[in-house]
Amino acid sequence: MSEGTVSTITQHFRPEEAAFIQQASDWIRQSDDEYRAILTRFLNPREQYMLTTLVNRSSGLIVKYDGGYAGAESQRAIITPDIFPVAQADFELSLLTIDYPTKYTTLQHASILGALMHAGIKRAVVGDILSDGQAWQVLVDARMVAFIQQNVTTIGRTKIRWTICPRDARIVMQDDWVEAFGLLPSLRLDAVVATTFAIPRSLAKTLITQQQVRLNWATQEKPDHTVAIGDLISVRKYGRVKLTVLDGLSKKDKIKVLYHIIRR
Repeated sequence: MSEGTVSTITQHFRPEEAAFIQQASDWIRQSDDEYRAILTRFLNPREQYMLTTLVNRSSGLIVKYDGGYAGAESQRAIITPDIFPVAQADFELSLLTIDYPTKYTTLQHASILGALMHAGIKRAVVGDILSDGQAWQVLVDARMVAFIQQNVTTIGRTKIRWTICPRDARIVMQDDWVEAFGLLPSLRLDAVVATTFAIPRSLAKTLITQQQVRLNWATQEKPDHTVAIGDLISVRKYGRVKLTVLDGLSKKDKIKVLYHIIRR
């Protein structure tokens, strides 16, 4: 993929996404030039969407994803010439169970992720964190397993151990996502939040400016920020929503959209 092509493509995405577009383009160029498979870090849904868009512009290449289970939010990608087979093992994923005294303490998603980050482990090598309310599991880059086992021995004040588990031992979480249809006046963040959660636009704007809204895991304080397919929006005390399909305009020029939502 030439620099001119990258520059043209970048114009179709957000300015803050330019760095990822460049990185993804480098992966694609490397796969094409060296005629081999390239394994990426864990990608969020928006990054998966952008990478797929870029790969689809490259003749002879395909991209496959795996996050350890069907429907995983964070997934690794393999970019490869289309004649090469891709096996599950090629994604180099490991499922770790956290062993801890469940009778005396509880764990939280944030504390688990915090313990991993405190040990110097980058977010890019950690996938989904799973729980059924008591048991906890983490999907990670297989190359990080030994380091995690040796260096992350406590979460908060709780002593823990990590056990490698087969995929079929994964915790099955309840799928709370519900598909819905809506009509958006625009793709502004405040408009999307207001429409999907059925709240006043003024309240949506206040939640955003008061740092109660996260877009793709980062706090977003601009109500006029444009939302795109694949974005994950989290609204404190309300839930999560992600746009999945834009389907043209209604007779009143509103944007027809399919989205998935979890209400709290």
